[in-house]
Amino acid sequence: MTIQDYLDKIESLQREKTKITFSDNDDLEFYVQKILQNAESFFMLDDVLQKTSDRILLNNEALKLFANRLGLLFLEEKELGNVCFANSEEVRPEYRQSFKLIDFLDYIYAFMHSDVFVESQKIIITSETDLFWKLAKIGSSLREI
Repeated sequence: MTIQDYLDKIESLQREKTKITFSDNDDLEFYVQKILQNAESFFMLDDVLQKTSDRILLNNEALKLFANRLGLLFLEEKELGNVCFANSEEVRPEYRQSFKLIDFLDYIYAFMHSDVFVESQKIIITSETDLFWKLAKIGSSLREI
Protein backbone atom coordinates (compact mmCIF):
# COMPACT_ATOMS: atom_id res chain seq x y z
CA MET A 1 0.00 0.00 0.00
CA THR A 2 1.40 3.39 -0.97
CA ILE A 3 1.19 6.45 1.27
CA GLN A 4 -1.41 7.95 -1.07
CA ASP A 5 -3.50 4.77 -0.82
CA TYR A 6 -3.24 4.97 2.96
CA LEU A 7 -4.30 8.63 2.95
CA ASP A 8 -7.29 7.68 0.80
CA LYS A 9 -8.13 4.89 3.25
CA ILE A 10 -7.98 7.32 6.19
CA GLU A 11 -10.17 9.83 4.37
CA SER A 12 -12.63 7.08 3.49
CA LEU A 13 -12.85 5.98 7.13
CA GLN A 14 -13.65 9.55 8.14
CA ARG A 15 -16.49 9.72 5.61
CA GLU A 16 -17.95 6.38 6.70
CA LYS A 17 -17.82 7.21 10.43
CA THR A 18 -18.31 3.56 11.31
CA LYS A 19 -17.03 1.81 14.41
CA ILE A 20 -14.97 -1.28 13.69
CA THR A 21 -14.48 -3.89 16.38
CA PHE A 22 -11.11 -5.64 16.33
CA SER A 23 -8.92 -7.72 18.63
CA ASP A 24 -6.93 -4.79 20.11
CA ASN A 25 -10.01 -2.62 20.65
CA ASP A 26 -9.83 -2.78 24.46
CA ASP A 27 -6.13 -1.86 24.42
CA LEU A 28 -6.83 1.02 22.05
CA GLU A 29 -9.56 2.46 24.27
CA PHE A 30 -7.32 2.09 27.34
CA TYR A 31 -4.42 3.93 25.67
CA VAL A 32 -6.68 6.68 24.34
CA GLN A 33 -8.11 7.23 27.83
CA LYS A 34 -4.54 7.57 29.15
CA ILE A 35 -3.82 10.13 26.42
CA LEU A 36 -6.96 12.06 27.40
CA GLN A 37 -5.69 12.44 30.98
CA ASN A 38 -2.96 14.80 29.74
CA ALA A 39 -4.74 16.15 26.69
CA GLU A 40 -3.49 19.63 25.87
CA SER A 41 -3.39 19.61 22.09
CA PHE A 42 -5.51 18.10 19.38
CA PHE A 43 -6.21 18.48 15.72
CA MET A 44 -9.07 17.71 13.43
CA LEU A 45 -8.40 15.37 10.56
CA ASP A 46 -9.12 18.16 8.08
CA ASP A 47 -6.27 20.14 9.70
CA VAL A 48 -3.85 17.41 8.62
CA LEU A 49 -5.28 16.23 5.30
CA GLN A 50 -5.53 18.76 2.50
CA LYS A 51 -7.60 17.59 -0.43
CA THR A 52 -6.89 18.63 -3.99
CA SER A 53 -8.82 17.59 -7.05
CA ASP A 54 -6.86 14.35 -7.46
CA ARG A 55 -4.77 13.83 -4.32
CA ILE A 56 -4.73 14.09 -0.56
CA LEU A 57 -1.74 15.93 0.88
CA LEU A 58 -0.45 16.35 4.43
CA ASN A 59 -0.26 19.70 6.20
CA ASN A 60 3.37 20.03 7.26
CA GLU A 61 2.55 22.53 10.02
CA ALA A 62 0.28 20.01 11.77
CA LEU A 63 3.01 17.41 11.43
CA LYS A 64 5.55 19.80 13.01
CA LEU A 65 3.14 20.53 15.87
CA PHE A 66 2.76 16.80 16.44
CA ALA A 67 6.54 16.21 16.38
CA ASN A 68 7.18 19.09 18.78
CA ARG A 69 4.52 17.95 21.24
CA LEU A 70 5.80 14.38 21.08
CA GLY A 71 9.44 15.45 21.39
CA LEU A 72 10.59 13.24 18.53
CA LEU A 73 12.29 14.15 15.28
CA PHE A 74 10.23 13.61 12.15
CA LEU A 75 12.22 11.89 9.40
CA GLU A 76 10.82 12.68 5.99
CA GLU A 77 12.64 9.88 4.21
CA LYS A 78 14.36 6.72 5.28
CA GLU A 79 18.04 7.44 5.69
CA LEU A 80 20.42 5.32 3.67
CA GLY A 81 23.84 4.10 4.62
CA ASN A 82 25.41 3.87 8.04
CA VAL A 83 23.06 5.81 10.31
CA CYS A 84 22.74 6.10 14.04
CA PHE A 85 21.37 2.94 15.65
CA ALA A 86 19.15 5.05 17.95
CA ASN A 87 16.64 5.49 15.12
CA SER A 88 16.63 1.85 14.07
CA GLU A 89 13.39 -0.10 14.09
CA GLU A 90 15.27 -2.75 16.08
CA VAL A 91 15.45 -0.39 19.06
CA ARG A 92 12.58 -0.66 21.54
CA PRO A 93 10.00 2.05 20.83
CA GLU A 94 10.55 3.93 24.09
CA TYR A 95 14.17 4.58 23.07
CA ARG A 96 13.55 5.74 19.53
CA GLN A 97 14.35 9.36 18.81
CA SER A 98 12.43 9.82 15.59
CA PHE A 99 9.36 8.71 13.69
CA LYS A 100 8.41 8.40 10.05
CA LEU A 101 5.31 9.38 8.13
CA ILE A 102 3.92 5.84 8.25
CA ASP A 103 4.16 5.90 12.07
CA PHE A 104 2.23 9.18 12.16
CA LEU A 105 -0.45 7.82 9.83
CA ASP A 106 -0.70 4.60 11.86
CA TYR A 107 -1.26 6.68 15.01
CA ILE A 108 -4.03 8.64 13.28
CA TYR A 109 -5.60 5.50 11.85
CA ALA A 110 -5.68 3.82 15.27
CA PHE A 111 -7.06 6.93 16.94
CA MET A 112 -9.83 7.12 14.33
CA HIS A 113 -11.06 3.72 15.52
CA SER A 114 -11.49 4.95 19.12
CA ASP A 115 -14.72 6.02 20.75
CA VAL A 116 -13.19 9.44 21.47
CA PHE A 117 -12.69 10.14 17.77
CA VAL A 118 -16.11 8.80 16.80
CA GLU A 119 -17.72 11.17 19.33
CA SER A 120 -15.53 14.27 18.93
CA GLN A 121 -13.78 13.93 15.55
CA LYS A 122 -10.60 15.09 17.36
CA ILE A 123 -7.22 13.40 17.30
CA ILE A 124 -5.48 14.11 20.59
CA ILE A 125 -1.74 14.69 20.39
CA THR A 126 0.10 12.75 23.06
CA SER A 127 3.33 13.88 24.64
CA GLU A 128 4.13 10.36 25.83
CA THR A 129 6.22 8.46 23.31
CA ASP A 130 5.26 5.05 24.67
CA LEU A 131 1.56 5.78 24.04
CA PHE A 132 2.39 7.08 20.57
CA TRP A 133 4.23 3.86 19.70
CA LYS A 134 1.46 1.67 21.14
CA LEU A 135 -1.16 3.42 19.02
CA ALA A 136 1.13 3.34 15.98
CA LYS A 137 1.47 -0.43 16.43
CA ILE A 138 -2.32 -0.85 16.66
CA GLY A 139 -2.74 1.35 13.59
CA SER A 140 -0.22 -0.73 11.71
CA SER A 141 -2.16 -3.88 12.58
CA LEU A 142 -5.40 -2.27 11.44
CA ARG A 143 -3.78 -1.14 8.20
CA GLU A 144 -2.82 -4.73 7.45
CA ILE A 145 -6.42 -5.96 7.89
